Amino acid sequence: MAKYEEELQIALEAARAGARIVSENYGKFQVSNTKENAKGLVTQTDLEAEKAIIQILQSKSKYNILSEESGSLGKSTGPIWVVDPLDGTNNFARSLPLFAVSVGLMDEDESLLGVIIDPVQNREFYALKNKGAYCDGKRLQLSYFNTEYIPSIFLNHGYDEADRNKFKKLSQIFASSYNILKLGTTALELCYVANGSVDAFICSGDAIWDFAAGIVIAQESGYIFTDWQGNKWERGNDHLLIARPEIHKEIIDLIKG
Repeated sequence: MAKYEEELQIALEAARAGARIVSENYGKFQVSNTKENAKGLVTQTDLEAEKAIIQILQSKSKYNILSEESGSLGKSTGPIWVVDPLDGTNNFARSLPLFAVSVGLMDEDESLLGVIIDPVQNREFYALKNKGAYCDGKRLQLSYFNTEYIPSIFLNHGYDEADRNKFKKLSQIFASSYNILKLGTTALELCYVANGSVDAFICSGDAIWDFAAGIVIAQESGYIFTDWQGNKWERGNDHLLIARPEIHKEIIDLIKG
């Protein structure tokens, strides 16, 4: 069995448990509260899905857990589960069908595995480091880059004003030569990059649970993952760039400019 294959199966089981709760509650009235410092919404569904995910991870693994709603759980060393029980809560609360359940396993700066489930489309994206990325069992591989199309990129930002200002500036830089998209769920955006629907993902200000699972899925699909300077990403850096090899350097040059 490949290294962390057992953990991948645990992550799939946990994410599926969370996805069932999210799916059952989608479209129903959601009582939502604003988080501290106005950093997004949280609904009862977020909390219930998180509880189901954490219960499975704790019962079948000894790794620490970092989850969006509950924070850090456990005191052991080594790899850590990183959980977003409902990425795209704003969309979910408004009955917009763009949200996902995300479970990743990280060791320092490396994303070892990732599982992202789209409960609306009933699709499972998952990857194990050095073992490829998949959607519903089908291998994801870098698709042919058709230069007849204008490249499309996801441009994302966090809640802080500084990140929103960076988004405004980058929008001006990229608007003339790229199609700019934003779905309101980093996890799903990274899946659409991984399956070749979109050519790059750029963000400033996302939290680690937003992208922990998605970065390994995109990397294993053939995309390059760095910071905005083209350097190896280090944990704590919230300037992420994931792009096709054909346009990675071009995007870096535009950002530097």
